Formats: sequence, C-alpha cells, structure tokens
Amino acid sequence: MGHPPNEVRMADLLGALSLAADLGVGLSAEHAARSCYIGLQIAVELGLNSEEYADLYYAALLMDAGCTAFTSQLGAYILGEEISARRDLYFHTDVGNPLAVMGWLVRYMAAGQPFPVRASRSVDFVLHGKDRMREGFRNTCDAACRLAGRLGMSSRVQNALRSIFEQWDGGGMPLGLRGEAIPLISRIVYVTGFLEVFHRLGGRETMLGLARVRRGKSFDPRVVDAFEAASARPGFWETLDRESIWETVLALEPESPRRFISAERVADLAFSFADFTDLKAPHLVGHSRRVAEIGRRLGERLRLPAATVSTLHLAGLLHDLGLVTLPSFVLGKAENTLSPAEREMFELHPHHGQRIVARIPAFDAVAELVAAHHERMDGRGFPRGLAGAQIPVGARLIAVADRFDDLTHGAPGREPLEPAAALRVMRDEVGGSLWAEAFEGLCEDVREPGVASPRMRRRGWPSGLTDREVEVLRLLTRGLSRREMAAALVVSESTVRAHLEHIYAKIDVSSRAAATLFAVEHDLLA
Repeated sequence: MGHPPNEVRMADLLGALSLAADLGVGLSAEHAARSCYIGLQIAVELGLNSEEYADLYYAALLMDAGCTAFTSQLGAYILGEEISARRDLYFHTDVGNPLAVMGWLVRYMAAGQPFPVRASRSVDFVLHGKDRMREGFRNTCDAACRLAGRLGMSSRVQNALRSIFEQWDGGGMPLGLRGEAIPLISRIVYVTGFLEVFHRLGGRETMLGLARVRRGKSFDPRVVDAFEAASARPGFWETLDRESIWETVLALEPESPRRFISAERVADLAFSFADFTDLKAPHLVGHSRRVAEIGRRLGERLRLPAATVSTLHLAGLLHDLGLVTLPSFVLGKAENTLSPAEREMFELHPHHGQRIVARIPAFDAVAELVAAHHERMDGRGFPRGLAGAQIPVGARLIAVADRFDDLTHGAPGREPLEPAAALRVMRDEVGGSLWAEAFEGLCEDVREPGVASPRMRRRGWPSGLTDREVEVLRLLTRGLSRREMAAALVVSESTVRAHLEHIYAKIDVSSRAAATLFAVEHDLLA
C-alpha cells in the first residue's frame, strides 16, 4: 500500500515516541524497535492472526510510553538520578535476593547524602519499597494505556500496555496477574524487552541463556519456545545484529486502519507527545501545551503564513521532548544548584529533541525549531550558539513563549510571577536572549483582557467534579503528597484521601498519572 498524500505514517510517529522512551528509561536507541522485531518473529511462530500481529507491533513500540509517569516521585524518593536506578533495579537486580537488593540500595539510595539519610531511606525501602514500586508501575501502565487510547490504538493494545510488567509466575506488577490471565501480547512484549537488553549486553548466547533460565518462571514457556524456533531461522541474527534496525521494523508495519493518519489529526496526536514530556516533572505539567498556544498566537500577530503558524504550533508542543533524556531528579533542582555536568545534560536536550522528532519525515521543519528554541539573539545560547538571523523565526517565537510560561508558572526554587512582573523581567532580556519583535507581540497579547489571566472558576466541571475536587486535583498534578495537600487545604489527611477516592471514581482512573493526564486533557490546571 502506497503512502497517501497529506498523511503521516503511524509507525513514523511511534518510531519517534519509542526513541524518546528508549532514552527516557536509559536504554540504547532502538530498544523498542529491536524488541518489536523479536516479537514479530515470535508472532509468526505462534501463528497470530493479522489483527493480533498489528496489535503486537504497536504495543511493542509503545512498551515504555508511560516511562515519564513516575520518574519525579522515584527521583525524589531515592534522592538521586533515577533513570539508571530504575533500569538496574528492573533489568539487573534479582528482587527476590536480599543481597542483590542491598547492593542496589548501596549504589543508588540517597547516594552522596549523609549516612542517617541513606540509612533512613534504605530502611523505608525495605519496609515499603514493594508498595512504592507497585504504585510506580501502576502510574506507568495507566499513562501508557491512556496515551495509546489517544493515539487511536485498539482496546487490545491498551489492555496489553496495562499488563506489560506482569510475569508468568505472578511475580510482576502492578496487578500480580499469572499465566494465561496475562494478555498474550503483554507476555510477548515483556519477554522481548529483556531479551533485547541482554542481547546488547552479551550477544546471542547471553540472550538465549536468559530465555532458558526464566522459562516457566517470569517468562511464558510458549513464548520462549517460539523465540528459540524463530532464532533458528536464517537471517534472524544477522538482522538483529545490525547497527540500526529501524528501517526493517518500519517495513514490517502491518496493514491496518491505523497505518496512516490524516494531517488534521497530526496536531491532535502531538498533544500526546507534549503530555508524555510534561509528565517528567510536576512543574512542567501543561507547559508544552501553553507554549504551543502562546507561540501560535504570536505567529498570527506577526502575520506569518498559516502553514508556518501550524509548524510553529507543532514545534511548541514538541519543543521540550528532549527533556525525557534527563533524570527527573535534575529537573527537580533549582537552576542555580545544577552541577556543571547536570547543566551540560540540560543544554543537550534541544539536540536530543531534534534527534527524536527527525524520526518523523513530515516534521523536518518542526525538528529545526525544536533544535533552536534555546538559542539566544546574542549568540550565547545552546546547543549551537546561533545568533540573530541565524535562528529560525519560529524558534525565536517559541523562546519568548517558553520564557513567559516559565516565569508565570514557576520552577523548583522559584515562585511564579504575575504576567506584568514576568514582562518586566523579560524586557531586560530583549536583544540578549529574546527577539524584540516577538516580545512586543507578547506584550500586546497579554494586554488583551483575559488572555494571560489565571483561569476563573467555571460552571460545570467535567465528570461531575466539584470546585473542591478540582482544587484537590490541581494539587495532585503538582506532585504533592496527601500530607502536603492536607496542609495546603487546611484539612485532615483522611479528608484528602476521601476526596481522591471520589475524584478517581468520577473520572475513572486508578493512579496519579492518569488523573494528571485527565486534568491536562480537560484544561483543569489553574
């Protein structure tokens, strides 16, 4: 089937999202793509029908789509870089072995903190770590499931993502499902995720050895047997050993109603990418949507062509996609406390964002703006040090929108400013970091009644939520604990718990991440 004009391939979009997720969980680029390839070979051996094959293809590429949903809580809990900690705990630590867990705690728990802090956190992990990890996996699964639904994936794909960390022997999370109670697609994706990592580590024999050791334990025996049969076929290893496998996986995309997306839907789906990014840290929730909207309005004020404004809006939604490569622990620090290494990591995020967006051929112009949104008019920006007219106009507009939203919504160690105060700060930055014409357009925009004012209460919240419940939901999206919410609302912790139970029931979610996505999707953030 040819590529219809003015449409985008779903696989191109998922290739970008999967690359972002690979980097977000600290694995090699194309981890999900290679896992997908292995899974499709297993599917052939198992005789999956065309619908199941398509569902497996998309579920494999979306396997880590919820990876940003719990990182900030994990980073705050271990007081350190959570990407490596999570990867090593999940892939390389036998959680049933106390000595292995102790080794992980020594390496990662509150590393660099005073001994009493490390000891306290380690004891808490021994007592409550399983519950905390179960909460983390629930957030991750719920976010992946919700994002898949927004991308138009089938209910089977969504259900598979809900069970993506379950194990054949019942030792998985968050539900503890066992055996055939786990969807077959979930069982395949779970196995292939591990097999790909161990293939990278030790090659064919290490990969085969892992499959045999875990057969009938965490791995479904039928899936392992199908993998061994597939791996014996000519060409299996030669393909897997290639430096890049993406073009092969792209060519394997099955015929399905989801294969192509109309241009009209692309912008809607870009919101999913924006929310995936902004889940990375509580202070970022809703940021990309707001930057995209401000940028769009600025583009219209400068009378840019409609097509250019559309590209600008997409770039605003995707401008911070590279932040998924940073540990949430770093994003949660005040800017003036970053170490030189942490600052260098931060300054690479536009490069990573461009690298990710470049996976979508139709987004070449968007990728250029993503790459340049932290360049400065005086040439002192990053990552390339462009100056003045070297910086694309769209990137200059996004820089102004980004700065305004950053100032008016606050960040770790810095309280939000009123719009007028933010503009005063920005006026001093014009000509240095900011483009004068874009800043003047922003001033005009803010002067329009209601444009930059905090959202007023409105009649009729979605799903029958009350004013008080929306207030609680907003605190939840900011990453506050129940105790912190109770203090902010001057109520008891049990009252907050009751509110949360009612909210979750009304909006049909079971985790903080899903509730946060609901709030963003329904424009409930203050």
